[in-house]
Parts: sequence; C-alpha cells; structure tokens
Amino acid sequence: MSQTDFSLSLEQLTGFDVGDPEDPENAPTPLVQNILRSWKKPLCQLTDCEIGDLIIQHDGYPHVLDLVWPKLQANPLFEGGHYPGDVLSLLIRAEPEIWDDRPDYQAELGTLYQRALKRPADENDTFRETLNLPSSGAAVN
Repeated sequence: MSQTDFSLSLEQLTGFDVGDPEDPENAPTPLVQNILRSWKKPLCQLTDCEIGDLIIQHDGYPHVLDLVWPKLQANPLFEGGHYPGDVLSLLIRAEPEIWDDRPDYQAELGTLYQRALKRPADENDTFRETLNLPSSGAAVN
C-alpha cells in the first residue's frame, strides 16, 4: 500500500484535471463546485466538511481514505460536517470495491465500529440511527 502525500491535491495525485469549479457547465450545483474545489486543494488543507463531502460522494479514493483514517482511529465518531460518526457510517455502508487498494482499513472497520458503539449515547445515537440500530438506551426484549 502506498502512502499518500497530503501536500498534494487530488488533481496532482491522480493526474486528472477536474476543470473549473466556477464554470456552471462543469459544476452545475454547489455540491459539485465544492467537490471540484476540494480536488484542487492540497489534502492537508481540506476541512472536515470537505473531507465529509468527498466521502459522501465516494470521491478521491484511496487518497481520501489515507487522509481520514488517522482521524477515525483517533475518534471513530469523527464528524465530516453532518453528525458525529457520519464518515464511519458512510464507510461501513460503502461498496466493497472502495477497499480494493486499502484492505487493511477494511479489516479495521469492525474495531472502529465497536469503539463508536461504546461511546456515550448522546454522542453516538445519530450514528446508531443511520445504521438502523436501536438507540443505546433502548430496552432489550
């Protein structure tokens, strides 16, 4: 597995020019504009929300996985701009092929999932809801 140079942009890492994010024909919606802007920034300068948007769009892999993984290891409920655990929830539900270049990350998903579930209810309830799990305070029948 190669390690991503976070001082480079996704455009530089992939060699793919995504075009002008200000051109309405190239970027017809604010989300697309934001994604294209993210592709032009060095990865080390991306905000948590920009990282979250790339994950939501399943874009920039495997480089974005390299960027977000240490954040998830430090806090499995890392928030990509929407709710605590949004990034982990999306990755748990992602298509298996996103892990083709990073099988070690896929192997660690279960551990991150368990750590997230052990967090206090007020921190992980939305995460649990997105995975259709009962709230941590729910009675077990």
